Amino acid sequence: MHKKRYLTIPVLAAALLAAAPGCEPGFGIEEFKNESGIGLTIKGKSVFQYDSADCQLGFNESRNEFWVTDDTMGNYFILKCRSFPEPGSTVKADLVYTTETDIKTRSGLTFQVVKFDTDSELISLWSQAGRIGVIVKVLR
Repeated sequence: MHKKRYLTIPVLAAALLAAAPGCEPGFGIEEFKNESGIGLTIKGKSVFQYDSADCQLGFNESRNEFWVTDDTMGNYFILKCRSFPEPGSTVKADLVYTTETDIKTRSGLTFQVVKFDTDSELISLWSQAGRIGVIVKVLR
């Protein structure tokens, strides 16, 4: 009897996590690699997507800082890297972003540079720990 209980708990926990709203358990680095637009995705949910009609981009090379905001400056994300994200590298970074009701801060995240398009200057960064994907643009 005790063996059945131990097997049932993990199965129930997995089912509850899979049913949690706003969370896509299958979203990982491979799915993120298919993303192409500037924006922020957390656990498979789009938090912010850049639209050239009503958004602005920023980049500060000396601070390794990228930001994307809408024209009202009410919705945004800022990624401040400890070093410039080079192709194939791993960087530590702090992320600040808005939600519908709050401003969130995640400090000391480790991001892997999964794509660096030198023509468009788009950089795709992935943090496995938080299942966070960020695509930013270098403005020079």
